[in-house]
Amino acid sequence: MPLADTFRRWLAELKTLGGALVDVIVPERCSVCGSVLVDGEEVMCLHCLMSLPRPSFDDYRDNEMLDRLASMKFRVERGISMFYYQHDSPYVSLIHDTKYHGLPRIGRTLARNHSRSLLAEGFFDDIDLLIPLPLHPLREYRRGYNQSHEIARGLSEVTGIAIAGNLRAGRWHGTQTRLNARERRLNSDDRFRVDDPASIDGLHLLVIDDVITTGSTLHSALETIHKAAPSARLSVYTLAMTKMA
Repeated sequence: MPLADTFRRWLAELKTLGGALVDVIVPERCSVCGSVLVDGEEVMCLHCLMSLPRPSFDDYRDNEMLDRLASMKFRVERGISMFYYQHDSPYVSLIHDTKYHGLPRIGRTLARNHSRSLLAEGFFDDIDLLIPLPLHPLREYRRGYNQSHEIARGLSEVTGIAIAGNLRAGRWHGTQTRLNARERRLNSDDRFRVDDPASIDGLHLLVIDDVITTGSTLHSALETIHKAAPSARLSVYTLAMTKMA
């Protein structure tokens, strides 16, 4: 891990231990623009929060995220993302910090704040369990955490919905960052397995990931769950999503 990322991770951990003094010595900064945060601001300053590129979904039951998952032989009931992920946007730092830079609290905080508005809109109505996409144990060991589980923690803190660990990582897979849509789909084959499928059959499950791009990873996870527990109802939450071409 680069020295700068190590320092940021150490500083974040120090803040959680009681950081009023740390905030004075090294004030917390906006993860997007770098400006010093003031009381009441979390992760982002108010200006960046107001400018967040949010998807304009009129209906979480019929939108561009669900269009990306429409090729499956079963229905995904709901889908939502907090913001658009664009490579040339400063907002990519929110995902990179959460996923690669040892700052899972960023994803957890964003999900917690987002879930408050979704709760009022009924998005979580009749959701029984939160199912974060797992990492391969070796990758999770190297990273120190699973970013999807941290996002699920943020949702659970507000909704009270339990997080389940039935979905497990299968074979080792390489990074998908440089793969096209077909290569991503092939790379996701046999990626997951389900433990104790009887315990989730018939329930409404919210499957959680950090970003949806082509949808191949979520396709693989959802198909795996559906095959193991055919009566389970499935919905999806991701912190971010790319725009469809």
